[in-house]
Amino acid sequence: MLVILILSLMLMACGSTSSGPPGSDDPAPPGGAEPTGTAGDANPVPSDLETPAPPQPTVPESSGEYTGPEVEISVWTYPQDDASLKAYEKEFEQQNPKIKVKVVRYPEDGYVTKVNTALQAHKPPDVAVMENRAWMKAKRTVELTQYFPLWGVSVSDYNPGGLSRATTEGNVKEGVYGVGDFLGGNIIFYNKQLFKQAGVEPPPTDRSLTFPEYAEICRKLAKPDKNPGKAVYGCSVPDWGYGIQSRDVFGADGHKAEGNMNSAEMARAWNLGTALVRDKMAPSASFLGTLSAGESDLFAQNRLGMTWSDFTEANKYKTNKIDFGLAPFFVLREGESFVDTWTAPWGTFTESKNKEAALVFLRFMATDAQRIRMQVSADPPLSQKVADEQGYGKDDPVKQQYLEVLKNAKAQVFVPPGVEAWNPAEIERKMTVGKQTESKPLLDAAAKQSQAQLDRAWRQWERLGRE
Repeated sequence: MLVILILSLMLMACGSTSSGPPGSDDPAPPGGAEPTGTAGDANPVPSDLETPAPPQPTVPESSGEYTGPEVEISVWTYPQDDASLKAYEKEFEQQNPKIKVKVVRYPEDGYVTKVNTALQAHKPPDVAVMENRAWMKAKRTVELTQYFPLWGVSVSDYNPGGLSRATTEGNVKEGVYGVGDFLGGNIIFYNKQLFKQAGVEPPPTDRSLTFPEYAEICRKLAKPDKNPGKAVYGCSVPDWGYGIQSRDVFGADGHKAEGNMNSAEMARAWNLGTALVRDKMAPSASFLGTLSAGESDLFAQNRLGMTWSDFTEANKYKTNKIDFGLAPFFVLREGESFVDTWTAPWGTFTESKNKEAALVFLRFMATDAQRIRMQVSADPPLSQKVADEQGYGKDDPVKQQYLEVLKNAKAQVFVPPGVEAWNPAEIERKMTVGKQTESKPLLDAAAKQSQAQLDRAWRQWERLGRE
């Protein structure tokens, strides 16, 4: 029975929706970054991780200077910013001529499976993007906090929202198992020209709009047309956006779906948002599916007043001469402010073969790679200290505004995989295509089913690596 339960949870954790950015069950946004969303990590949990971890070898101390023999280290990742990775590889090998780097890129949808297979065979790579927090929870990865001072950096140097992705449950005080090289953020882009035409004040940068505020502005900006190819939409309303803050869906400790997933604020947001789609103030999912880049294409065509995006889309909008501003993501409750942030946390495994050389590489990612990233890509480094010292955005007002918006970032409440009854895409379909106008019954049913799944998911999670 236990095996059946484990396999069921693994299969449930593999689900995905067909559109949208950062989210537990959503593909990555246009830039290739992958944030975590409201249902926790969507990656499957290998069943053998429920057994105690093998005896841990002594992890060598490392200040970043390699003293061993010539070696080649394996570095596994999924497709990311290729220019940055090539720049890292070149500079690292120049600094460390005795260490050769072999970067292996796997398709994103198969990456976790590849690492799981390697872990089960006790032959993991030397360095990898720690995409599945179960590896940390099961004690298969090296805890890095002790190395930060040896590398001349501090955990506090890095954006807390991004760095939390390198922890088991979002709390850096409980241990950091990786370090990212960039900071991605899911923010609101708004079209200044459309705001001016409608006589509407632009969103503030120091706080989030509540969903009712967002919906009201959306209606003022929109210019509906029977032909969707000619309409100007006031905003986009992605189905994952209602629950982008995991605590709104699963509570402050990630344990309670009932009372959160179906709260009055959540129901109000769904009613307002789906009405925008039905009234053609916001584009429908079916219409967005006809565009190669969805909302991004509409915004670049000057036909969308407000939309979500990560910062990699900024250059596209600049090229199309869109006069835009940036703001934090919308929230359900007044007085809150929120930006979802992420990074690709690089780490090493307790059973990695070339651990000393791997730690030298991780020191490089925590230090020099932060500066290189600023020179190669549009994203800021994960290190806020480096961003300040190196003057990220000093000659670019848009980058300056982006950093200002990112100050609203905070760590997400962690939720383990296995909660599939929370299916925003299906709720959105019933309330737009199906024209159901009241969300509360749908949310009540989802919350009841989700609570049982959530309780099981937490029990499985707590068994990982337990001795």
